Amino acid sequence: MKLVSILDAPKPSRRLTPLDIIDELGLIIERWEAPCVNANGEDYDRVYWSLWALGCKLIALGEGCKASLDELGVFRDFEDKPRNEVYSSVRDFARKAKPTPLVRLSWKPAKDVRVWAKLEWFNPLSLSLKDRPALHILEELGLPPGSYIGDASSSNFAAALASASRIFGYRARVYLPSTTGRIGRVASLIMGAEVVVKTASSTVDLIKLVKDDSQKLGFTHIDQFTNDLNFEAHIRGTARELDYQARSKGIRVSGLAGSLGTSGHMAAVAFYFSRRTRGDVDIVLAQPAKGSVIPGLRRVETGMLWINLLDVDYNIYDVTLEDALTVAVEVARSDGLLVSPSAGAAFAALRAHAENYGISGNYIVIVPDTGYKYLDLYESWVGGELA
Repeated sequence: MKLVSILDAPKPSRRLTPLDIIDELGLIIERWEAPCVNANGEDYDRVYWSLWALGCKLIALGEGCKASLDELGVFRDFEDKPRNEVYSSVRDFARKAKPTPLVRLSWKPAKDVRVWAKLEWFNPLSLSLKDRPALHILEELGLPPGSYIGDASSSNFAAALASASRIFGYRARVYLPSTTGRIGRVASLIMGAEVVVKTASSTVDLIKLVKDDSQKLGFTHIDQFTNDLNFEAHIRGTARELDYQARSKGIRVSGLAGSLGTSGHMAAVAFYFSRRTRGDVDIVLAQPAKGSVIPGLRRVETGMLWINLLDVDYNIYDVTLEDALTVAVEVARSDGLLVSPSAGAAFAALRAHAENYGISGNYIVIVPDTGYKYLDLYESWVGGELA
């Protein structure tokens, strides 16, 4: 067996994403090892791209042998990182200031549940988890400076894409529904992006317009809703980080909770941990109740891709905006952290799940962004004490 840098190993001519190799990727995570491969062998492409998706630093070349993911450097990005790092550029900062924090909360949905929050507002470009797919997609596309890119967003991805476009030297064009708040529109304008606001009930209603305009105007459609690099960004980032953080601190993960937008981050986390634990993990998802609008979220039947494709068991709960804000305020008053309404929805779903099933153990809630972006919504909310 010969261990070589994955960057120095022969790069396959065809780019495979996790959805192309989902079975291979799942087995590697489940077994926590990868087979040795020959660069000319039929399994090489699948193994190479699986290890790439997992962020491994090495690949094992040879025949009839195996290497653990630890040997292949799956967590090397995070191990022995010095504090107070100095970064050579904003791009370097956005990529390497990881993992985002995992914090134990006082808030509890039930007596025997310990709740941990994965604070994704520590991603610096948009103060949200949308930095991950924006950066990863642009890095993997490898477009030349001056390229013209565009996509639809409800808010955070627009800000992340507009910011990342400055880092890569691109022109950006973002499409937002008129129902969105100011964050995506104002931040994108400040970053110099072209901003198109259209009357639409949701972001997905703008996708056809974006596709048509990309042909007419000549920009590359990033397509966060169906681009498998979105899913890969969260396998490589969010899920792998959580595994490292939990393992390094001896936290046995009983379950994970989060809310659904494109479904990229929760599908990736659910897939990774379902394979990592061989199904011994509880997945709790939140979606807006019918007739309720929660910023950044949508219902599972609206055409989201990854959560519907994966063979993963999960429990999904309908959450109203009032419930999301109520629980977000509870978290703020118990722990001093103001989380977004989308995170409030995830906490509310976890409480409903605890009431239904009497759960116990360590549950991690993915907090997509900060509640300080939504002060107008919190202030105008008339369903609670803030009125």
